[in-house]
Amino acid sequence: MRANRLVGTWVSEGCNRNACRTFRRGTGQGGNWSQIPKTFSRSKSLLAGLCALGFIFGSQVTWANGMLDDVREILNSPDRLPLIVEKRRNAIKSFYEADDARLLWLNEPRSEELTDLMKAAEKEGLRPEDYPYEVLTEATQALDGSLSADEIAWTELLYTGHFLDFANDLRAGRVSPRVLYPDAYMPYNSIDAQDALDRLEASDDLTDFVLTWQPQDDTYRRLKGHLQHLHNIKAGGGFTYLEPGEDLVAGVSDPRIPALRQRLVEDELLAGSPDGDLFDKRLAFAVAQAQHRYGLPHSGQADAALIRALNIPVERRIEQVSNAMERIRWIPNEYSRLQLFINKGENRFVFLENGRVIREGQAFANCPDRNFATTATTIEAVTFHPTWQVSWEFFGKELLPRLKKDPKEVEAAGYYLRRSGAEVPLDALPWDQASLKDLRRAPNREEYALFLPSSDENPLGDYAYRLRREERVSLFDLEEAPEDDTYCNPYLPKTAFGIVDGMDILEHIIEPRVFPAEGLPNRIARRDTITFPARGGLMAVVSHQSVWVQRQGIIRFGNDPYLEDARLTAALSGRPKP
Repeated sequence: MRANRLVGTWVSEGCNRNACRTFRRGTGQGGNWSQIPKTFSRSKSLLAGLCALGFIFGSQVTWANGMLDDVREILNSPDRLPLIVEKRRNAIKSFYEADDARLLWLNEPRSEELTDLMKAAEKEGLRPEDYPYEVLTEATQALDGSLSADEIAWTELLYTGHFLDFANDLRAGRVSPRVLYPDAYMPYNSIDAQDALDRLEASDDLTDFVLTWQPQDDTYRRLKGHLQHLHNIKAGGGFTYLEPGEDLVAGVSDPRIPALRQRLVEDELLAGSPDGDLFDKRLAFAVAQAQHRYGLPHSGQADAALIRALNIPVERRIEQVSNAMERIRWIPNEYSRLQLFINKGENRFVFLENGRVIREGQAFANCPDRNFATTATTIEAVTFHPTWQVSWEFFGKELLPRLKKDPKEVEAAGYYLRRSGAEVPLDALPWDQASLKDLRRAPNREEYALFLPSSDENPLGDYAYRLRREERVSLFDLEEAPEDDTYCNPYLPKTAFGIVDGMDILEHIIEPRVFPAEGLPNRIARRDTITFPARGGLMAVVSHQSVWVQRQGIIRFGNDPYLEDARLTAALSGRPKP
């Protein structure tokens, strides 16, 4: 019989607390039976077992209070505790020492709820093998035997420690971005352990806790819902395999069409069961939706590229969604209310309010093969017609030959030079005696800075964002999408990103109280340089996602061209990074 079912059995004739503690602590001699009422003299062995579990203080409340004292005694001991508790010892101690504190796990259904949650961790985008649910289950089962008070109290703390690990993984992620990108800047995200315990205590059950504790944005919730669907597909044997062959077009009949219908049903792009081998208009529409989901041209034909995308195993799609959820967890909650998210792997941006997509468009990493920016930082302002501080590489390779030939022509193009804050005429320096090597070795190079106001030669375009950490990332206006979807200006920072047709999002970026009354196009047409402050709490986040949510709530899958998912999956599993 489980010990918690025995609570209250001995209410009227319980034992003295001190005697009970004697048995629970274990003396090796069975305890001092003279302190136990004679009523129990014929049930010494049963009483010893019950006292060992601490369930006969006259009521469950008495037992719980006594066990709470034991938990506090462990936490207040001078000894270093096992790491699972020691690393959050202060927060755990504060929770259990509160005046209204009570036990969370012993004799509570949430202990089994936690182990069940860990077993099904894949539904949260986590890995069951990372959590010791078997150890916790064995610890609970051991309560049916003879344990000391310290051992029982430690079971409570063991559950608490592992719960906090799970809660941290659920909200802040399992790995730090710097594990993957040592030079990256991402605000450290962690949990308030005492807040997590307080919320757990106030929740009806673990399911209720998870719903309120996980990242609170629409994108995360949609990804989690789709992840559950993918796991259901996996449990059913995986996606239907499609045989390659000739392209399937509207109006044809083919024996492969029932399988294609079934596969699109599995993607929730087509309703109903597979019926017939005719490629009708309804199927053509679903095929076009599938092409959109997987980033393919919208032909409405089931061509080889679509068949390859549909034949990617469900395990890979699960990996993509789980990794996308992990990256969302990296971002602290306070940064997620207003967010310009740049998906550097897929050349996309989305503007989010509380996780809901408001605007979306194209954004291209500058020189993507060497752009390893992964960051989150505050957007402070937007400058129209920004001035570009010319890089020394551009200065030496592009401008120096022009300065040798005619400094006044360079000056007429808008360039100007400052030394220690004072402007220096370009024709006042002996450029014909200078070389690129001289510029690179000049001991006083830092005193000089060359600038170019808004012009056709200025690569920053009509506007640029001012960020709190501009050395980590810079955002500028890109007139049009580059050919082959690859943009590279070696004279811009390697952490720069160009935003195409980003005018629409500026109305969400600029502080409404100072928004130009004449509208953005008219204000930009004035050609003067002016800076507008951004809305408070607005963040720019740069990361990689091979799956994301569009404005209409549509889930899109990308191709992960730079193997970012492979790097993250390796880090999560403890393998060397690819």
